[in-house]
Formats: sequence, C-alpha cells, structure tokens
Amino acid sequence: METVKRMEVPIEIRALKTANVYDLSDNILFDTGMSENSFNIIKNNMNVKQIDKIIISHLHIDHIGGAASFNKNYNIPIYISSDDYDYIKGFVSSESNYFDSYLAMMETNGVPDNILSQIMSSHPMIKFSDYYKNLELNKIDFNIDNFEIVNVPGHSPGSIALYSKQDKSLLSGDHLLGKITPNISVYSSDHDYLGLYLNSLEKIKNLDVHTVFPGHGEPFKNYRERINEIQVHHKKRIEKILNVLDSYKTVYQIASEIEWSKSRHMETMNPMEQNFAIMETMAHIIYMKNHNIIIGDEIKGLKRYITN
Repeated sequence: METVKRMEVPIEIRALKTANVYDLSDNILFDTGMSENSFNIIKNNMNVKQIDKIIISHLHIDHIGGAASFNKNYNIPIYISSDDYDYIKGFVSSESNYFDSYLAMMETNGVPDNILSQIMSSHPMIKFSDYYKNLELNKIDFNIDNFEIVNVPGHSPGSIALYSKQDKSLLSGDHLLGKITPNISVYSSDHDYLGLYLNSLEKIKNLDVHTVFPGHGEPFKNYRERINEIQVHHKKRIEKILNVLDSYKTVYQIASEIEWSKSRHMETMNPMEQNFAIMETMAHIIYMKNHNIIIGDEIKGLKRYITN
C-alpha cells in the first residue's frame, strides 16, 4: 500500500512558487500550502472527508496557511509541535511586544529606518497576523502507526519530520530540501538556531532513508550527500562572513557586503528576501560568536562584530 501521496500546490512566494502537501495512509494530511487557494486545489483533488487530522511540519505560512480552511469547512483538527505551538501562541497573545522586540533586534543590528519599515510590513508573521490569531491549533500528543515523529528544530523553533522505517522514507518539511538550502532565521536572540539546525542534520544523518519527500520540490534519494552539501554551504557562508570582517561591522553591513545565492546582493532583493538575508546573517553571527570565531561589542546601541 502506498503510504505517501504528494500534491504540489502554488504559493505566493516568488522564490519558491510551490509547496508540497502529503496525503498519508493513516488518514493524515501533512502540511496545507499557503492560502485558501492551496486549500481549494487540495479539496478538489483529494477525498478530504477521509482526513482525520492535519499535521503541520512547522509554523511558516507557506505550510500552515491552508489549515484554517480545513478546520472551518470540515472541522479537521490541526496539530503542530509544542515549540512551534508555543511560539505562535506567544506571538498572538502579545502581538505588540513581538513587534517591539523584533524592531529593536533589527535596529540594534544596524538595519536603516527606510529598509526596516519595508521589512516590517512584509514580515510573514506580521503580514499574516490575523490569520495566526484566528487559527485553532493543537499540540501533537499522539503517535502515528506508520511514521515516527522526529524533532528537527532550527528552520523553526519546533520543526518536525516524519520517518517511516518500513518504507525508508522521510517527510522532511523544510528541514532538508533537494535544491534549496533552508533559510535559518532568529526567533529569539537568546538561541543559536544555526547550531540547532546543524545538530538536527546530524540527528537524522544515520536514519536508513531511501527517499526524502521535502516541503518544496521533487522527492530525492541522495540523502546523506544532500546533508553534506548543506553542511558545506554553512561552512562557506561562515567563510564569506569572515572575509568581510576586516573591521567592526553590524549584521546589516555584513549581509549587505556578502554574496548570496545566484551571485545576488541585498540591493536586488525584495523586502521579504532582505529580511531572510539579514536574519540568516544574524543566525550565523550568533553561531560564530558562540564558537569564539568572532567577538562583538556594542557602541551607541549598535551591535558590531569582528574576527577573534
């Protein structure tokens, strides 16, 4: 019996274009796309009445954005990891505190006011705040017959993957993608999310996996090779950062000076992409500081870094 059926749905993110949702043999839907548009495509191509529950791989809108329509129209319960549940609930219970702390984090890391206003208006949590506030969620508190739920924090505070030992398949969410290196952001400056992500890669490295079913793109089989490629990618990103740290610089200055994928630079990016670049730089800076690769100071409210 086929345990995983993939459906690709369009999403409203320029760099990604589509996301995957998966119909599992346990009457479970894994992820829901980005919007009501995703919901309509899924319900028109799947027997939704057979779905008992929806499991979300992580809190990002391109995976959780169709979930509310399933709950509203079919009363299907939605489940997410404890850490991502707590993060969403913390956001919706004190939205103004979230905005203020995010704004302060960007300002202290050198983001100019004109850039910051554009980033704030396009930030996914802020842009879709009403959706998150009205979303009915449950914490995952059950086992799945054919799959093991694997905690893989890093891409989000509580990202999960589903692993089938029987089928040697891994539904990886955005933890492991075949063609794209998952964005690593900062959800709290007190945590090392790149460190969490790299540890999560090591955690799954010894699983017996034949096929990876990712959150975006085609399924793939070069499982450990892909993990190695992503690990090398982050080592090279650290090297790029070190190459521009010839003097004390803010996170924003570093993000503006290094080269991104496809030889792009910050000035060619839209505000959402700039936000991703700044936050990924910040994640690397926190990791590098924790590993004594760089040192930092703070002058007139600006955090700056240089090689150790």
